[in-house]
Amino acid sequence: MFHEHGQLLYVGKAINLRKRLASYFHSKPDREKTARLVQQIASIEIMIVRNENESFSLETNLIQHYLPPYNRSKKGEPSVYPYIAVTREPLPRLVAVDKDRLTPQSKAESCGDGELIGPFPNPVFRNYSLEFAIARYRLRTCEPLERRLCMRYYFETCGGICEQLESAEQYAERVVGAARLLSDARAIPAEMVTAMEECSEKLQFEKAKELYTRSNTLKSMLDDQAVNIPRDFCQIVLLFDGDILLAAPIEYGMLRSRFVERRVEEPVPETGEWAEELLRMVPSEGRVEIVTNDAERAEPLRQAAKSRGLPAKITVPVKGPKRHLLDICERNMTYRSGLRMEQSVV
Repeated sequence: MFHEHGQLLYVGKAINLRKRLASYFHSKPDREKTARLVQQIASIEIMIVRNENESFSLETNLIQHYLPPYNRSKKGEPSVYPYIAVTREPLPRLVAVDKDRLTPQSKAESCGDGELIGPFPNPVFRNYSLEFAIARYRLRTCEPLERRLCMRYYFETCGGICEQLESAEQYAERVVGAARLLSDARAIPAEMVTAMEECSEKLQFEKAKELYTRSNTLKSMLDDQAVNIPRDFCQIVLLFDGDILLAAPIEYGMLRSRFVERRVEEPVPETGEWAEELLRMVPSEGRVEIVTNDAERAEPLRQAAKSRGLPAKITVPVKGPKRHLLDICERNMTYRSGLRMEQSVV
């Protein structure tokens, strides 16, 4: 939702967009803040993705990039790769580690904190998984190591290594088991269901309900998505349809800005203003991948990148996440073409 001066006011997501928008304009707003938002809306732009997980990821990316004033959640969250580290200690702990997305590094297996596991789909997935694994394998969280038992031992979420109620070898085996579980993100919700059933048998129904809710949350976050994938380079997705170009800048694996729609010349010129414009959307250093459905028509962008000293290659994917990015552009191109046809009829 945009102000008349072009400022992005609010980012939202919905399965039924018509119903969601109607709730703003065809009923009385239930809050003063919502009423102010409705009064300022001059235009609405829709970005169509393939599933709810992609919608969640795209919403997060857009909010963190544009910081719209009418969104409260997610604005203060940094854009990171979420990892879990096994610390370098005689009795290791599992801790959360974030790596900045905008100063990308290749996927590491270790860091100063210790061996890294991940990255996970998002920080929420990582945090739920970390909390579950620590409790499930009864690992210590204290830093430094306590000298006496704490309440976690009596709640059966710690093995009591501080008072040597287990051997260092037994503790090390459980650390390995927790790391193995966390290394397979798709196994975590299933293990939560197993733990839920165990809690039910012990009549711990409140804990079982929490595990059930969290397992379902994690399952939904594992749906295939292409708008937030760890990458150490930038991409520009170009979809050509006749004389219309739809472009999606992908910043280190994140779709985090609006689509760019332009008319392009035919036949293909040696240079193009659209290529120079799109090139301004990528960093001044590093490599660039151009993902497109037409390599010949994308050549002006590759040449523009080359003239600025940016290594660039063109990819025409047939499957995988890069093909999925083109699929998203195709969905949005189809939607926009339909809008243009409606407007021409009117």
